[in-house]
Amino acid sequence: MDFNITMDDLPLVERDRVLAIYAACKRIKDASACYGGQQGAIRDAAALCGISPVSMRRWYDIWRNSGDNPLSLVDRRYRKIQARSRVTLSKFITYWHGLCTQCQRNGGVPTARQILLKDWAERRKTIPGYEDWEGWPRIPSGWSLRNLQRLAPLSLETVALKQGIRTAAPQLAQVLATREGLWLGSHFLFDDVWLDLLVLSGRDKGQPLQLGVLEYLTGKRVAWGQKIRRRDEETGKMIHLNKRDMRCILALWGATIGYSPRGTTLVVENGTAAIDKEMEELLHNASGGLIKVDRSGIGGVRQTLKQGHGGRGVGNPRHKAPLESYHNLQHNRICYLPGATGHDRTPPETLHGLARAEDQLIKAMDKMSPERAGHVKHYMLTMDELSHELTKIVSDINARTDHKLEGWERCGYTVEELRLSVTSPWTPSCEVEPSMAQHIIQMAGTTGADLVRRRRMSPTEAWDYEESQSGNRLIKLPPWCICQILGMDMARPIKVASAYIRMRNKAIHDEELIYKAQVVTPTGAVRELEHGKYQGYVNPYNADQLFVCGQDGRIIGTAALVQRVCAADTHAVEQAMGEAAGRREQQLEYARIIGANTEADIVRQREHNRRLMEGEPVTADDYARAYCITASPADKRAITKASRQAASNLPDVNLLPSSGGEKRKETSRSLPEVRFL
Repeated sequence: MDFNITMDDLPLVERDRVLAIYAACKRIKDASACYGGQQGAIRDAAALCGISPVSMRRWYDIWRNSGDNPLSLVDRRYRKIQARSRVTLSKFITYWHGLCTQCQRNGGVPTARQILLKDWAERRKTIPGYEDWEGWPRIPSGWSLRNLQRLAPLSLETVALKQGIRTAAPQLAQVLATREGLWLGSHFLFDDVWLDLLVLSGRDKGQPLQLGVLEYLTGKRVAWGQKIRRRDEETGKMIHLNKRDMRCILALWGATIGYSPRGTTLVVENGTAAIDKEMEELLHNASGGLIKVDRSGIGGVRQTLKQGHGGRGVGNPRHKAPLESYHNLQHNRICYLPGATGHDRTPPETLHGLARAEDQLIKAMDKMSPERAGHVKHYMLTMDELSHELTKIVSDINARTDHKLEGWERCGYTVEELRLSVTSPWTPSCEVEPSMAQHIIQMAGTTGADLVRRRRMSPTEAWDYEESQSGNRLIKLPPWCICQILGMDMARPIKVASAYIRMRNKAIHDEELIYKAQVVTPTGAVRELEHGKYQGYVNPYNADQLFVCGQDGRIIGTAALVQRVCAADTHAVEQAMGEAAGRREQQLEYARIIGANTEADIVRQREHNRRLMEGEPVTADDYARAYCITASPADKRAITKASRQAASNLPDVNLLPSSGGEKRKETSRSLPEVRFL
């Protein structure tokens, strides 16, 4: 007997009934081995299954006649359903799913049904499962649109075949990683992202493309830079981030952040945020082998059908999942800025009018005087304004504590805080006296007041905590390596003719850049630059430092950007004046060493003339007259008495050599004559 049904096709109630009767039939079979035991076993089994002994006997005979097949015990009502409709056969289901996936739109099931009906009516193809079906051209039962929609393929198959492997990736198996067990600076993630707004850069407007770096363990954004996408007037091609910009971001990371002494892996992609083999070797050598590069694979080439058409290879976003998550948060934080383009390909309808108004404003500025044009208020943000806003936004994101970063508690990034009352500010428990902390904890337990809490650290707090641990101090790349990363095309001739180095570069800043003509050498010493010509490297994404080299390319040191102070800020002005005074002393130190002898002569001449003018002794005679002593009669008597007393204490005889070589006796009671003037 052929049973066109499996146990998987049965409802739970029917499956339980079949299994119960099947177990009863096996017991009856075992009891039949004993003479006269079958009838008693049938009665007992019928009682257990809740049916009559006659029914139990009938099911037992059916089971034995089918070769002990448990499917023979299935109720005929379920077997008839399976016989009547073949749409649940696996081969028909596979055929039907193939028709559905050929239709690209989400509403492709009705179209797939039309193709099925056409193939059936014209007999162009053999429908699997209906090869021997009688009744053609009548439409088989179960082919209604509602029933076929119920049998449509699941989302995974639909997405994988219609859209591709990359789109179906969230539903496929993945590798789940954790930050637990890492150390500060163990992994830095590099990636680029479009910012969802239009900004101005000079007379050009466009959508900024940003390159950024994220530290994996703490989730802190440590470096970033952006530029707008614009059309080159000479070539007509669109200009956006390229390998040169990636070198600048890499130099920014190396000069301000650095690598871990325990080893660092730079996670990059194969597109814009890429590091070539030559750059990888440079970083490896400069760090003593501590810096390694991990490149994400290219996904999307191989699709679901192994022998089918391949897709366009793109980067794997899951390779840098923490950075992609950060980008989503940053998009949400900047959506309030003017010129927002929205999160998809359909921008706000008002953006067209905003861009047109900005174009008209730029044309009107050409007819204004520079003074009046400086007071224009743009409808969009400029690149400088965007950089200022992004600095605040990134700082705010790094300081957030309402996040759900993976593995945070297991890494120990939590802090306990206390407060005296529900209106008082929270204070870390480590800053509260132990007796007071114990009192607050007891009061919270007694009253139930919200006085104690444990919150998550912010990424900045986690960074500071890890940086304070021994062995976690990051090492910055040396200046020579920074210059090598930037490349010779970034070098600019500079001239030192005063206490400052002045340069203009519209690609970096609209205003003049002023640096101190004072550098910190690679050994850490501070020295003033001699007047002359040099080579300078300025990172467009970090103009705070100027790397100064000699004409032969030898590294001299790093000069700092001069920060102007507000005239209304008295404290800042006084501090700047103090720094300027200290630097002037350093600048004049060598000149004073050279003129030390001249300065000494001037001091002696000034002192000589002062003594003359004030009547003080100058010549030897003046000193002799000034320091002669005229004793009084009492002083004379006291001196004479003291001289006689001293003479009495001297030895009586003193042997002195005579003129003839013989020794003679001489009394030594005489003293030098004391003469009184």
